[in-house]
Parts: sequence; structure tokens; C-alpha cells
Amino acid sequence: MSAIQSLTSFKLDLPPSCIEFFPLNPQYAVIGTYNLEKQDEKESAGSAPHDGNVKNQQRNGSLILVRVIGDNVNIIQTLSTPSAILDIHFLTHVPSSNFGVATSTGAFAIYELKSWERDPSISHIKTIQYFPEDVLITAFSWHPESFMVGMTLSNGQVCLGVIDSEDDKTAALTKMEVVSHDLEAWTLAFLPDGSGLLSGGDDSTLRFAELTEGSAGSVPWMDKKIHGAGVTAILPIHLDNEGGLVVTGSYDDHIRLLNVTLSGRRQVLAEANLGGGVWRLKLLDRNPKLPAHHGVEKWRSEPPPEEILLLVSCMHAGTRIVRLFRNATTDWQIEVMGKFEEHQSMNYGSDSQPTLNDKGQRTFITTSFYDRLLCLWRY
Repeated sequence: MSAIQSLTSFKLDLPPSCIEFFPLNPQYAVIGTYNLEKQDEKESAGSAPHDGNVKNQQRNGSLILVRVIGDNVNIIQTLSTPSAILDIHFLTHVPSSNFGVATSTGAFAIYELKSWERDPSISHIKTIQYFPEDVLITAFSWHPESFMVGMTLSNGQVCLGVIDSEDDKTAALTKMEVVSHDLEAWTLAFLPDGSGLLSGGDDSTLRFAELTEGSAGSVPWMDKKIHGAGVTAILPIHLDNEGGLVVTGSYDDHIRLLNVTLSGRRQVLAEANLGGGVWRLKLLDRNPKLPAHHGVEKWRSEPPPEEILLLVSCMHAGTRIVRLFRNATTDWQIEVMGKFEEHQSMNYGSDSQPTLNDKGQRTFITTSFYDRLLCLWRY
């Protein structure tokens, strides 16, 4: 396997924590940054997003709008934020230029990317203070069929929040705790129809909670045996009312393909050690024709796939392109197709343009935290 080399790289002003391309105009991407303010000159640059238990220290950040033209990444705008940014996702169940932001001060913010203007820019729409300011929203996911958001918190809670209220204070009160982990909750994913969600936390536990009327918040099952450390990434690949395929990532450096049933049976179909904690998973369509939504909508009505291609942020080991596959005569297997290892510190934020270039290659932007490095590369 040949080493992948960057085509462009440069340092950002603040440590990058997350990135997502704009599905409706994928030449643009938004990067979130996370900065723990120094208490004195002897203190280091600060903790990383996975250190959610740091107390009594101020965090700030920024949203960086970049445009990718050929091999160049141009910074169009840097918008300072009073809180550090931990997660970014564009609204995708309806065509939209809005995106949500998870912050370090218990607030969920919504912004708009005005890419159609002569001078494209990010503008703030609203901020909803769902939780106390000493609670970090570590990750979030848009509900697939309504204007709700699911959030994981540094205090272990997994909560739903309403965002379509005209009154932000009313919206902040309209939230519900779904489940709670014993330690920090790191990640969640909705079922494709929104009837339940899976969550993972620092307690090494994978939990499933129902969200249907009359059973909202009930936890049919939880699993502490599959993962050897905190569960940090969950990606449903093919799920219906019976269950299906789910990929997970963990601090134990492993990626796993699980077969789960919503009634509780779980089986590890394949697993592999990727050499670093698996912080984020993103689904890559093998033959993209339209902008992808980094989600599971593709598999709602199709049969289970025989091949899955993923972009994996592996924290201290860099970025991996991973293929999960099987055929009629073999069980599921995991193959590392490519490694990008120029990052010298924690790789949290990675994404791919959802369309191929004229050579059939993908364009990736990956980032690393402490060295504040952004790299563009292709595969």
C-alpha cells in the first residue's frame, strides 16, 4: 500500500475539531475549531474535544468557511465564536443551507451558509441554550424526519431537543433525556425512520433506546461486552424495524461491523485494529452521482449492501479509507485501502467532497488538532 501524500497543507489559527462539506454546493466546507484558553503561561494549549471532563476553564472557537478549487483550499471567512465547536452537520432531510453546531457551553447553534452570494459567508441564525454552560455537547445528529436534534453530553446524557420553535427560550425547555451513560456520552445515531437511536459513551457501552409514542426513552438493550473502551462512533448502514448492520468505532482502536436486532441480539461480523482510536466514521458511496448526505438514507429501501466504503478518523494514527465487503461464499471482511499519515497529532475532523473529480478520484480534507494542520489529498 503506497503512502498518500497531501497536495496542499497549511496551519490554521486555532485547533480544528470537525469539518463537513456543504452537500448542495460541495466546493465549500465548514471547519469548526476548539480552543481551551490558557490559564497562565505555563499551561499547554489546552485539552482536546475527547477530554470532556476538563472543568472550570474557558473555551472559544471559530467557524472557518473554505472553498476548494483544484488543489487549493482558500479560506473565505473566519467567524469567531464564544464557545468551542465540537460537531457540525448540515440539515439534510430537506434541502437546506442551514447547519447545526454543537458547542462547549451547553448550547446548540444554527447557522446559514450563503454560498450563492457574490461574497459567500456564514451567518448566525439562532442559539438555543439547552443545558448549563458547564456541559459540553460532544456530538449531535439531526432527526431524519423532523426538526429535532439528538445530542450527547459530557455529563453522560443523551437528549432530544426541539428546534422549530420561534421562541428560543421555549425551545430550550422542550427537551427530553432519552438515556444516560455512566461517563461522557460521545456519539449517537438515529434509526432511518427516527423510531429509535443508538448511543455510545466513555463507559464502553452501546445503548439502544426507543422513541416511539408510549415507549420514548425505554432502553430495550445495552451492551458493555463488545467494545474494549469508550464507544466514540456509530454509523448505521442498513437498518429497518427488525435491525441490521451497524459500524462502530472505539477508543480501543477497533472498527467493528455489528449485526443487531432491535430486540437485543448482537453479533460482531468483522473487526479490525486500525492503529488509533476511531473518532469518526463517514460513509463513502462507491459511485456517487449526486451529493451524498453522509447518512443512511441510501439504504432505507435497498437490500443490504455487499460492500461498504468508509472514511475513518483514527485520532493519533491519522486517516484511513476502509472497505468492508463480502460475497456469496465469504463472511464479512475488512480491508484498509489507504492511509493518510501526515498528521502529527489527533485527527478528529475529516470529510470528502461528495462527488468525484474528472479522474474518478475523491478529494479529502483532513485536519489534526494540536498542530492545527489542514491537508487536502486525493484517493
